[in-house]
Amino acid sequence: MKSEDLKKYVVLDVETNGLSSINDDLLSVSIYKPDDKKEYNRFLPLELNYDVYTTHINGITKKMLKKAKPFTQEEINELIEEFELDKRTILTYGNIDERFIKNYLKRKKLLGYEKMKFYNFKRDIISSSFSEGNITKDNLCILYGIENVTEVHSGINDCKLEWQLFEKMNGNKLLITSNDVFELNNDYIIPASYLTTYPNFKYCFNEFPKIEISKRVVKKFEILNRKIKKFETNITGMTIEHLINILLNVEEVDSQMFLLENKRKLKYIGRLPSIYDTIFARFNEDGTISAVDKKDEKIVNDINKTIEELKKMINPVIEYIKKSIFKNKKILSQELVISDDNKVLALCDLSNEESILEIKTFNRDIEKIKYQLYYESKGRNCYILNIDWLRNKGKITFIISKVKITPKESKNKKELNNKTKEIERGDIELVEYTNNNKLVKFKCNNCRKTWLTTYSQALITIKCPFCDNKK
Repeated sequence: MKSEDLKKYVVLDVETNGLSSINDDLLSVSIYKPDDKKEYNRFLPLELNYDVYTTHINGITKKMLKKAKPFTQEEINELIEEFELDKRTILTYGNIDERFIKNYLKRKKLLGYEKMKFYNFKRDIISSSFSEGNITKDNLCILYGIENVTEVHSGINDCKLEWQLFEKMNGNKLLITSNDVFELNNDYIIPASYLTTYPNFKYCFNEFPKIEISKRVVKKFEILNRKIKKFETNITGMTIEHLINILLNVEEVDSQMFLLENKRKLKYIGRLPSIYDTIFARFNEDGTISAVDKKDEKIVNDINKTIEELKKMINPVIEYIKKSIFKNKKILSQELVISDDNKVLALCDLSNEESILEIKTFNRDIEKIKYQLYYESKGRNCYILNIDWLRNKGKITFIISKVKITPKESKNKKELNNKTKEIERGDIELVEYTNNNKLVKFKCNNCRKTWLTTYSQALITIKCPFCDNKK
């Protein structure tokens, strides 16, 4: 990072007595200026809680806070001036720091927050909402080879670690998939399933279409069999999908090379430690699975017993999918669909030229997969198969719904279209409208020039000032 860029930032970290900025105490505030290495650390007294409950995290004890005093307005003013908190971007890793500062100053009736501009650079780290909880600042620092990562946190050390991590990221966004860490770039085609399951994508991109989505149940199948069990890992869903594919006699589309080349567009940083054991299994042609590792043989055998029982009873579901959804035509598995703008890709669970069917064995919230369905369908009939388990009751319900996807016009575009009908004339086009109190922008389709005028004047008369002057 250039030396002049160092003066744009200051790093702030807080230690707290919990996660609630309303009910838990702010225990310490630490600040670090990267350009001149100036440091600040201040303990604050307990005011909302009787004891310190986070000593194991930050090392702060009740005894350490005994002589601490709250901030005064004068001290806040000095701090803002000395560390240029009103001029620099205040870096934080997570939004807890800003929330606690804001609510502490508000509770103490102190001024200063309104002058501060925070930037939570954790938003630049894009990971699944189903991640293992291992995407921590400490793990990322270790991955980048940053030293002085400690088990017990201290404010000023955290400030320095955060600054070094921010430097290493160098303005890039990180994408974390299956514990592998990559630098994201514009050449990478984003899998549609990431757009809602990877929450931080919303801070990086705003060009994705606005859509409304709804579903209507068209068929339900109930299976009662106490020998059918649901297992805690996602292997249950994977094996059921595999069984459905076998029974439907699908044609699997091999897109592995394309997906691999797409992944190679990203710069690989490293791998985070995993806190879970992974079950590796081979999928067999009869719908069962085989354990790769000997330690997994017992759970794999139990899963196969469920699969064998399910195979005896699932035929009505298979026949409905085959006849009513795919019209007895050839069915593809894992068809690759790429958006027209080449920015998003999707893999269909099941598809043909008529329809697509997405299989979800756990998630019934259609809003969380709306972009996946939108990009997969590409104008085709869209269906979703949800599987409900009644735990320990031996009941499993297959619910097939038809999905309706409607592009949603943005409020500004809708308003522009309404005003276009109201004030456009002949060869003159309305190209920009905010509200009745702002200037509106017109373009002449004859001379191709644009100009601004007031909305009230536009209601009275519309003519091109350039063409009119020539006349």
